Amino acid sequence: MKTMIFSQVQPKRDIVTGAEWKPFSSLEQSELSGYDAILLIGTGSLDEETVLSLKESHALWHYVKQGGRLYAELISAFDFPSSRLLGWKQDFLKSRRTLEKLRTTGAEGSGLDKGSILEWDGAFALGFSADSEPLLEVGGFRETHVSTSSGETKTSPALSFRRIGDGLVVSSCFSLFGTGDLTPLRPHSRWSQVIRGLSDKTGIPFVMWEPQITTSGQQSPEGAVARSADWFVRSGILPKADGSAGVLENIHSVTGALSRDYRPDCHAHAVLMFYLYGTHSGKEEWIEAAHGLLQYLFENGFQDMDPASSSYGFFKWYQFPDEQPHQMFTDDNAWVCVALLYLYRKTGVEEYKRHGLLVAEAMMATQHPSGLRHKVMIGEQLEELGRERAAQELEPSMSPHFESITHTAYIQAYLVTGDMKYIETSVRGSKELLRRRDELWFMYSQTSGYGRFTLALAYLQQFDESGELRQGLEDISTYLLSHQDASGAIQEADNPDPDRFGEEDAGVYIHNGEGIADQLYTNNFLLMNVWECWKATGDERYKQWYNQLSDFLCRIQIRSHDARYNGGWMRAYSLQLEEYFGNNGDTGWGPYCLESGWTNAMIPVGMLLGMMDESIFE
Repeated sequence: MKTMIFSQVQPKRDIVTGAEWKPFSSLEQSELSGYDAILLIGTGSLDEETVLSLKESHALWHYVKQGGRLYAELISAFDFPSSRLLGWKQDFLKSRRTLEKLRTTGAEGSGLDKGSILEWDGAFALGFSADSEPLLEVGGFRETHVSTSSGETKTSPALSFRRIGDGLVVSSCFSLFGTGDLTPLRPHSRWSQVIRGLSDKTGIPFVMWEPQITTSGQQSPEGAVARSADWFVRSGILPKADGSAGVLENIHSVTGALSRDYRPDCHAHAVLMFYLYGTHSGKEEWIEAAHGLLQYLFENGFQDMDPASSSYGFFKWYQFPDEQPHQMFTDDNAWVCVALLYLYRKTGVEEYKRHGLLVAEAMMATQHPSGLRHKVMIGEQLEELGRERAAQELEPSMSPHFESITHTAYIQAYLVTGDMKYIETSVRGSKELLRRRDELWFMYSQTSGYGRFTLALAYLQQFDESGELRQGLEDISTYLLSHQDASGAIQEADNPDPDRFGEEDAGVYIHNGEGIADQLYTNNFLLMNVWECWKATGDERYKQWYNQLSDFLCRIQIRSHDARYNGGWMRAYSLQLEEYFGNNGDTGWGPYCLESGWTNAMIPVGMLLGMMDESIFE
């Protein structure tokens, strides 16, 4: 098939087998009759439209009418000649995609079942069909894999098909073949079917692109950990290999850009990984990098070291520009405490003990009598109340997400000091959560919250003669395993707020049964937690569970030619599609986010503890 592509920029990849290329400006002077198919690729820039002249519209109409095949992408359709040629009438100038998704209509040629969801990134234009049959439509669909809602969401044709005489026209109102980055065209398996169906319907041999992200398949934990360490160095997430420039928070789910934020909790997770990896591998530079990350926090004022301050000892959530912290999240501070006191116990560095116990004492001084904590204290609020009133008056969070890691930090403080107040507080708080299970507050899913709960419970059982903690761990484990997939992953289940779409801190699924594995809040932490359950109880069920989950995480580690992704893990993995894909309703930490600490450090931490047969409590 003889095919010509008219576009402002010569394509960097094959779009149609054997196609020629000319600049778009030459369209009006070109003889079209000699081509079996013509592709018009308009600009994806939001600052300009690609417009057909009246002469070009007339020439293309007659070309198609006589049997030609035309594919037009992001070509403006404001005027009647171009809109009737393309089969849709444009309402607005192009926009950039935010939360919108694509949905198949079920029309022949879409290649997928009706209602199947796809994603892309870049420009799109809204309008309405004008004598064409939409194959894909664009709208604010909230569902994850399939949307069958009708009339609830305003839709617009995205990929349309129409016949003129003996020929046909396909019009795309979004950036597809002209996009510069193929990674956001997800899920790859569905796009393969769409492109295949489009080729079958039109006879144009469109070339399907190779997947930009694949998974590793069967590999050992040793191999996965080594590749993860390489990801930290090559992705840019670790600006300097010695840790002296800190570690960035993430690679963004939507933009794919390296974040400019530095968070103490992400540093703490990376510190644990780097230290364990250096110890296991004998590569001293990784141990030094762990030290470098902690020094970065000390030297850049992340911890309040003013004894006269009400927030003395607490860490900032990020590089807040004031001297004192503004938001003091319980879990973030607890993670730094865990890393500092664990490394002190392993290295004997007194500086880590001093900084770590300052955090532990700051948390203990603001701990509610129930043994629980307020999830986040605000600097002005703490200054006004003072520590004693804050402990009494601020409402406990009732969330395992925050409480369990606090109790884990207190366990580390107990192991350093021998002071039973830390254990007594942790046991009391854990029992309070278990006794008031109907009142627990979950952020993303019950599976993620209960997965976090297991860590401290496993160790604290030995201090509870009543058996409540042992029974609580048993109940929680049974619940989690009821949502285990055959792959070994724990699926996301029991969304506490399905309507929290389009905001930060939302799940990457909506309803149970969608088959989404979350590596930011669930399986990432659960790997270490299940290992600690095995070490604390000796119950073979936990060892089997750990091995299954470790195998799953090894299999889904990313392979890519792009250093931002190669060796990492994204947040959402679709067990149904067997590729990275999930609900895009979280605007801050969406399904394709690669979080440096929470995901890409904690997964290797869980693997390394198993490889070394060690516990963070030993």
